[in-house]
Amino acid sequence: MTPFPDHGRTNDQRLAEDLAAQAGRLLTSLRAAKIAPEDLGAFAEGEAQAVMVDRLAVARPDDVVFGEWDPDSNARIHADRVWFVDPLDGVRSYVAEGRPDWAVQVALWEKDPEGVGGITACAIAMPAYGRVLTGRGATTYQPMSIIPGPTPGPLVPPRADDRLRIAVSEAAEPEFAEDLAAELDATLTRLGSGGGKTATVVEDECDAYIHTSGHHQWDSAATYGVVRQRGLHASHLDGTDLHYNIDEIEFPDLLVCKPDVADRIIGAVAQYL
Repeated sequence: MTPFPDHGRTNDQRLAEDLAAQAGRLLTSLRAAKIAPEDLGAFAEGEAQAVMVDRLAVARPDDVVFGEWDPDSNARIHADRVWFVDPLDGVRSYVAEGRPDWAVQVALWEKDPEGVGGITACAIAMPAYGRVLTGRGATTYQPMSIIPGPTPGPLVPPRADDRLRIAVSEAAEPEFAEDLAAELDATLTRLGSGGGKTATVVEDECDAYIHTSGHHQWDSAATYGVVRQRGLHASHLDGTDLHYNIDEIEFPDLLVCKPDVADRIIGAVAQYL
């Protein structure tokens, strides 16, 4: 949870939203460019990264920017303000024609006057759906592309019943996913990006998102901020809290869910840990 009082959309929050949306528009336009599919992901991610890093260098020149392009950087450890940036979350979905489950994630970690650190601004852009999920409890709908397309809809089909719905990675599904679903009488929804799976919980399309194949701090900082600042649950699978801007770059797992099912899921998952 942010260490600061909830005081609405700050300049940093607006910047996070704008950065995510700007990168999303660029990625959407590049997706339609004449670039070989095998080259598209790396090229588009590099372009989005350059735009975001350059913009932050002008808008917040004294802040540290951290992401997968420089994972061993230690400058962030002693910094008061660190931007965690994931320019293209879900490359596999991005390069697949028609797939909407890819995202852009931006989060600001900041120390308060007493030295307590936390996520104070965050945004997850879902460009294919014109959504920017924010950490102050709002979803903004804005044009993400100059390219005409269908009206945004749900990331997953409407619910057919009242069973729990759990989002998991289609590329690295938890080994125990089927057993857990049977125990909880739940259905599994397989999606690409972490931001996309987070969005399904935030938008009430799924009840939980479970991840077991590891994630870097820049992969989940925005997810953690958006989810926690909206009053939803985010933690390790054993229920312990996540802490950002620490020495450990990669975390083993992640649980995002509605608060009323958190204890039930944590209890059921415990046997597999």
